[in-house]
Amino acid sequence: MSALLNHERRRPRHPAQQRPPLLTPAQSRMLVRVGFQVPGLLIAIIASLVLVTLVSANSELTGTLGAIAGMWFAVHQVPLSISGTSLGVVPLLPTIVLMVVVARSVYRVSTEVSTRRELGSIFAAAVLGPLLVTAVALAVATDASAAIGLSSPNAFHAFAWVAGVHATAAAIGVVTGSWDSLGLAPRVPIWVGEVVRPTMRAAMVLIAGGAAITLAAMVASWSTMEMLLDAGNGFVGFLGLTVLSILYLPNVVLGTSAVSVGSAAHVGEASVSLFHTAAGPLPPLPVLAVLPEGSAQTAWFLMLVVPITAAVMFGRDCARRTVDVHHAMSSVWLGAAVLGILAAVGGVAAGGNLGTFGTVEVTAWSFGLLAFAWLAVVGSLAAAVTAWRGGSKHDEPLPVKTERSSEQPVLTPRAQSADAQSADAQQPADAQSADVPPVVQEGHALDAEIIDVPEDVDVPTIAPEPDTTASAAVDVVEAEVVDLAVPPTSDVEEPVEGKSTEDLPVEPVDRSD
Repeated sequence: MSALLNHERRRPRHPAQQRPPLLTPAQSRMLVRVGFQVPGLLIAIIASLVLVTLVSANSELTGTLGAIAGMWFAVHQVPLSISGTSLGVVPLLPTIVLMVVVARSVYRVSTEVSTRRELGSIFAAAVLGPLLVTAVALAVATDASAAIGLSSPNAFHAFAWVAGVHATAAAIGVVTGSWDSLGLAPRVPIWVGEVVRPTMRAAMVLIAGGAAITLAAMVASWSTMEMLLDAGNGFVGFLGLTVLSILYLPNVVLGTSAVSVGSAAHVGEASVSLFHTAAGPLPPLPVLAVLPEGSAQTAWFLMLVVPITAAVMFGRDCARRTVDVHHAMSSVWLGAAVLGILAAVGGVAAGGNLGTFGTVEVTAWSFGLLAFAWLAVVGSLAAAVTAWRGGSKHDEPLPVKTERSSEQPVLTPRAQSADAQSADAQQPADAQSADVPPVVQEGHALDAEIIDVPEDVDVPTIAPEPDTTASAAVDVVEAEVVDLAVPPTSDVEEPVEGKSTEDLPVEPVDRSD
């Protein structure tokens, strides 16, 4: 018993297996870069702009950190309150540029990984990093509220807007970067995948149409814009008003697109649509000179060309990329629904409260509904016409059959195999006679037939009788391979009758067949 106990005590203990770390050092560095590279770059740009602005205006630098925090919130569409005046209308251009940069950075990293766990980590890092910066900005804004009059924004709104902006951009980057590596394409119906590009084209047509109308309105009201720019009192004021007008230009283009589909845009008491206009006080921003000063005109209905053109192109693209008219209709309605939702979200983001001037907004629900209606109805008609005229990508002409002349021989598979075997058999003979100059002589052809005989059947070979004539002729043998079922107990003799002028060599019978 004691020996058994000593044996148990002396039993070697295996070392505990160490679990692999959740993240390798390389992965940790990658996630830190994804989470804080773009926010750090944005903070550096904002700090540079704030310092240049304060120094050029001969202002004190006491509120620098508060100004940086305020601009961080403005880039992320977070409503602000400065000295008791609410500023809910923030420019869309910096937000669009930020989302593009975030999506591209996440896309580049997503192409280097292949597992869902790593992609989830990249997405989480791209969202959590800016949220940490937002928490710090909230604390800084609270501390600087006494110095510059900047009130700390609502924490829920701040975190919601920052998370929404970065989550949307990161999701676009992850999906586009891992579309092939994760095999997402086979899981998505073909007609759903084919609707992405037509939808993007339709959205670009709507935005381009709004930009063209905005440019035409700016040219028509250039005198008013010049007067507002001169009100800047110097180069610094002129430069500031110009930069603000450029930053708010996407907001104005989005409002013009809403008016072109039949919705309305409001700037406080002033409003404009295809059917009526209302006057009211406006902020002294030069880009707002595009608002009409008079009543609605009949020529304004020409702006309907923009949604009609977008819908026709959208329907034709869907019909050309799908299988039949049913899939084309499904693609049209799905793309129209997506564009309608995006239009409504854009209408909400482009507006907000503007202090004493009231609310600046685009009627978001009507913008989204009318955009959906134009694209769905007109696009369906265009898709149906295109499919009816044979515009589907599967309606391709059948290959033209070539006519064969009666003189052209047709080789069956058996004849092709026989030709290949005869070519292989002739290669050694050709190699042997390569050094002998060919002799061209006249002769006559012999009809013969080669048959397949089982191995256990002996087939005698009859040598041809020599011809005593002086002329030496070359016998050409035309052969055909046929299958012959021969009983194994009987001998089969198939003589070759022919007349030759010289001795033909006796070739051994190939029994491999």
